[in-house]
Amino acid sequence: MLNIGCIFLCILFNGCKDTLEPAPLRSGDKPQAITAYKVQPIAGGAIITYDLPVSQDLRYVKAVYTLGDGSIRENKSSLYKNTITVDGFATAGEYPVELIAVGVGEIESDPTSLNVTTLTPPYLRTLELLGKENNMMSTFGGIRLQFENETEAPIVIHILAKDDGGEWKPALDHYTRLPNGVVNVRGYPAEERTFGVYITDRWNNRSDTLTGTYLPIFEMMMDKSLFKTYNLATDEYTAHAGFGTVNALWNGVSDADGGTNIFHTRPGTGMPQHFTFDMGVKATLSRFVMHSRRNHEYRFNHPQRFELWGSNEPTSDGGWDSWTLIGTFSSIKPSGLPLGEQTADDLAYARAGEEFDVEMEGQAFRYWRWKTLETWGGNSDVSMAELTFYGETKVD
Repeated sequence: MLNIGCIFLCILFNGCKDTLEPAPLRSGDKPQAITAYKVQPIAGGAIITYDLPVSQDLRYVKAVYTLGDGSIRENKSSLYKNTITVDGFATAGEYPVELIAVGVGEIESDPTSLNVTTLTPPYLRTLELLGKENNMMSTFGGIRLQFENETEAPIVIHILAKDDGGEWKPALDHYTRLPNGVVNVRGYPAEERTFGVYITDRWNNRSDTLTGTYLPIFEMMMDKSLFKTYNLATDEYTAHAGFGTVNALWNGVSDADGGTNIFHTRPGTGMPQHFTFDMGVKATLSRFVMHSRRNHEYRFNHPQRFELWGSNEPTSDGGWDSWTLIGTFSSIKPSGLPLGEQTADDLAYARAGEEFDVEMEGQAFRYWRWKTLETWGGNSDVSMAELTFYGETKVD
């Protein structure tokens, strides 16, 4: 009896399943085709402006077109607009598009076929600008790229390096939608090496590879075992309850989210604020890396703007006359999103350590002062997990 019941239920279900599919409450009249339109070329696409057909049943307009990889794309625009953007094209050129008016019940008009002209897409334009003189150059431990992303499109800059056997190896993938910026690839000895760069976009379009041979400049990581605090009057070095002192910044723990592995100043101490340390040797810096407190990236007390100062004979009164300004730096969020919003790429960038180039060359200092001017969240306190410095030591 059980088997017969199951068979009966299956027959009943299969016989009725077509009627269970959701269906429009009604089908409207077929909209008229779009007959009047204008096309404005943009980078990697076009904006189509059109006259909406007269129809009480009109719901939206869609553009249907094919991308370079053969995939068919549909972009839609509501009946409250008379423009639609088509994008994702791999190169500048002319492409066919169909405009279709859609009414109640997904009833479609006859398609209107047109051609759109597109300009050079952002990923190719960025590569073109990278190829200009001095936009790729040798730097400490590798190469430096100065990029321009004029339309602020989301792109990924992929850097490759040839190994000792002449094989290409991935060196760095840098996501950005900022209008311009600098990307550094580090960790290579001072020996000539061939590097390559290509760029992709969110439609998986890929550029050719730009290559060149460069000689990385020598640098070394400063020995953190020699570092020690050097507290001066006017410095803010007292730790918030339950957190570490300034010494936590060079204990080798870069991914801490709290406790004594974090240097965290007391809330309410105000901005700007600063602390001082002794590097143990005189050094000319090439760059430094800041690891923020984990899960505090780009918010709360993560430093956003700060200065680095150097001295060889700091006065004990905490004054600034004996100090030289090395540089003013800003923490960068690759996505450019507002406070409180960050992408997975933003977090990956911060957690790998934010890198800052030191432009002042030739002067060697033993004592260093970090001055925070502003935090991402507007906090009056500061927290960081680790600081790492690179450069070259100097002997008097």
